[in-house]
Amino acid sequence: MNKTTRSTYLFGFDVRSERNYSYRRGWYRDRMALLARFFCIDVLAYSVMSNHWHAVLRNRPDLAAKLTPREVAIRWLSVTSRAKCRSKNGGEISESEIAKIVNDPEAVEERRSRLSNISWFVRQMCQTLSRRCNKEDGVTGHLFGNRFQMNRLLTEEEVLAGMLYVDLNPLRAGLADALDDFAEVSISDRLRTLDEEAVDFGSWLAPLELPSEVDGKQVVVANKLTAAQVEEQVRKRETLSEKLGCVPMKLEAYEELLWHLAIQSRPELQASERLPANLFRGPIKLRETSVNIEELSERHAQMGRRYASPVDQQTRILLQRRLAAGDSIPIDSTWSVG
Repeated sequence: MNKTTRSTYLFGFDVRSERNYSYRRGWYRDRMALLARFFCIDVLAYSVMSNHWHAVLRNRPDLAAKLTPREVAIRWLSVTSRAKCRSKNGGEISESEIAKIVNDPEAVEERRSRLSNISWFVRQMCQTLSRRCNKEDGVTGHLFGNRFQMNRLLTEEEVLAGMLYVDLNPLRAGLADALDDFAEVSISDRLRTLDEEAVDFGSWLAPLELPSEVDGKQVVVANKLTAAQVEEQVRKRETLSEKLGCVPMKLEAYEELLWHLAIQSRPELQASERLPANLFRGPIKLRETSVNIEELSERHAQMGRRYASPVDQQTRILLQRRLAAGDSIPIDSTWSVG
């Protein structure tokens, strides 16, 4: 995760400048989607809030190892700015640019390593966002306060807990009253695809599960992409090897688990007409083990306390003063967990 600097809500309604920057959330999502198609990194979950973002990522050096030198060069050049093409919105990659990398084995291996490196993924994402926001605001300096925070998720249970925490950010913050109310969150993408009963061949999220990993009817998988040549469909992430699901759990069960945790954080949602009627019919299982919802809820509270910072406290104090004065302000209260 990473958080904006200058104590401002640079992706939402900022009470200090009284400007609404919520349209920038789409910038973040579009940039991450672009990078996910070129990097050998799976995006399991993401959410873009008013002053921070979360993502659950999985690096895939196994995929990077299978790339040819030419594929490595094209993927890397597709996500980096090239001086002579800046005025052409990226422009086409020239054969001379590709040859310069391909003919240098050390350069190929260095870029191959970067394509499965989460630090380089986040760097390419945040630098582009920083430049774009600074240009619009007419300022210079950092958009994000510090280097991103990262925690390793070593078990399926930890991956599930992290994904649930990220997907529930908008609901806990009061920015949404249903799982698909908020556009810039991964569960909204997954549910829209499921509701339309159509596979989205351009999707960039890792499939929640694979048919071989769970029993029962196969659910719609959001990102079964076509296997195309890099030169012909470079913006599509072709299938290089076995796909990996996020967790061995059907999308319907994952949705039900999200609603369980959402109601614990916001009990008033029990009266919502958006609450699906077929929920809460039985235990939810991860593989063959029932999920302990109380344990997950406590883990989420710990995550909220871990990611809180003094800037959050200062911002909340400022908001409370504005509200006490009678102002009506949309708040991002994600950090009030615990």
